[in-house]
Amino acid sequence: MDDYDKAIALNPNDALAYNNRGSGYYKNGEHDRALPDLDKAIALNPNYVNAYANRAAAYFSKGEYDRAIADFDKAIALNPNYALAYNNRGAIYDKKGQHDRAMDDYDKAIALNPNDALAYNNRGVAYSNKGEVNRAIADYRKALEIDPYYSTPKNNLKRLGVSL
Repeated sequence: MDDYDKAIALNPNDALAYNNRGSGYYKNGEHDRALPDLDKAIALNPNYVNAYANRAAAYFSKGEYDRAIADFDKAIALNPNYALAYNNRGAIYDKKGQHDRAMDDYDKAIALNPNDALAYNNRGVAYSNKGEVNRAIADYRKALEIDPYYSTPKNNLKRLGVSL
């Protein structure tokens, strides 16, 4: 963080430095410190896709789902091929109980990146939340086919009573 502070002191118009420091704060759980830096990065560069995605993640962690969705919407508008933004927006929709919208986003993430084990796992969670257990199991297994060391789908299968 000290390096980002120094970079910002040397160049107060460096959107990347604000984004990176804000992302660092977010990853440290300091969401209220992250948001002003991410706001500044976006003010300096309104087309900064990663800054919108990082700010969305911070909003999501704070439970501000609609603000997070708005930022993921903006990131996707700026980069329609940003698979992770679809995946993460899907996680918010699923958290809000909007499982069909979540699955639409997971489908898009998987279409953009067919080897995205996270998106398969998350879509499996959405299917499970809808009571579509067989489809959930298929997605968890696909996630493990892509990444055999990914523990989350293993745990999800165990919770469903499915042996590996």
